[in-house]
Amino acid sequence: MKVSDLAQLLLDIGETKIRLYDWQRRWLDDKSRFRVMLKSRAVGGSFTIALESIVWSLLNPLYTTILLSYSLRQSMELFRKIREQLSILKDKRLKLGEQTCSLNIVNSESRTEITLKNGSRIICLPNNPDTIRGYRADQIYIDEAAMFRNDLEIKAAVIPIIAGKSGRLSLISTPKGRRGWFYEAWVSSIYSKHKIHYRDSPHITNEDLEGLRNTLSHIAWMQEMEMEFLEELNCLFPVEMILSCLEDYQYTEFTEIKTSNPLYAGIDLGRYRDSTIIIVLEKAGEDYLKIVFVKEFVDVDMVYQREYIAKLIDTLSPVRVLIDKTGIGIPIYDFLVEKHVNVEGLTITQNLKEAIILNLYN
Repeated sequence: MKVSDLAQLLLDIGETKIRLYDWQRRWLDDKSRFRVMLKSRAVGGSFTIALESIVWSLLNPLYTTILLSYSLRQSMELFRKIREQLSILKDKRLKLGEQTCSLNIVNSESRTEITLKNGSRIICLPNNPDTIRGYRADQIYIDEAAMFRNDLEIKAAVIPIIAGKSGRLSLISTPKGRRGWFYEAWVSSIYSKHKIHYRDSPHITNEDLEGLRNTLSHIAWMQEMEMEFLEELNCLFPVEMILSCLEDYQYTEFTEIKTSNPLYAGIDLGRYRDSTIIIVLEKAGEDYLKIVFVKEFVDVDMVYQREYIAKLIDTLSPVRVLIDKTGIGIPIYDFLVEKHVNVEGLTITQNLKEAIILNLYN
């Protein structure tokens, strides 16, 4: 039986009503040691590797699978997909010839690891080379591999893990520039390549695509949906620089922010085509500002936005609040400036945008 056939059988037994796409079957049946999946957003890549990790763990006792994600949040989301698929099966039974076996196969479970009754383990970990070291694995997945800010360190940690067991390695991601391990894998002759376009996944509707086209910039669309490895020649901020500024974090509401350091808020208002973005920064050092709060409103009533922003200002008492007073931002600015002395309005012009970007760059 092919791996894809067993995967579909498990989905059918679980009454999921999910039918594997052709690209998912090709991926599941590819037994190459090194694989790379270049994909559009939302095609179902994470679901596919979660399902595959379960199938291989069932087929191979004492099998160890490690799934690495670029952040703790992403790692927990991938682990949730695996738990969901296993929970669907736990009350089901599989008939093989004259034998019937239970699919209640989980022996134990922790925050990051599931052990099956046949001794196989599925482990989900965030982006940390030190955490990875010490494991030995039969199969490793690097989910959203292009997003890893320290991908060469991860590579150095991962390769020895699979070397001792002749293990398998799979990189899955949308592109993020012509740099890093994922791009190297895609242009390498060593890896078996799978290119998954959004049109290969019919669950993404025309309505979904239209919404994405209206939301994403042209560059973002070409990268996230058309899977283009974009040149960085015309980019002011290289991808490596951006990734070096990222860190994993636990989302909090502004009411939970506790600090004695000065806070600053910036508000760019939108309503329909553009969203409203609220950012709060903490002055954590002499020349160091840290983002401590981000909020996005998409197609949200302006009265609600106004009240939300007013409450945020009352609660946090920022030293300065800079707010867009262009177009639809004028009424909210007028309302806030009457009640808060720390509110300043900005008329967003092309010259101002250029000045902001250059100041940030320098």
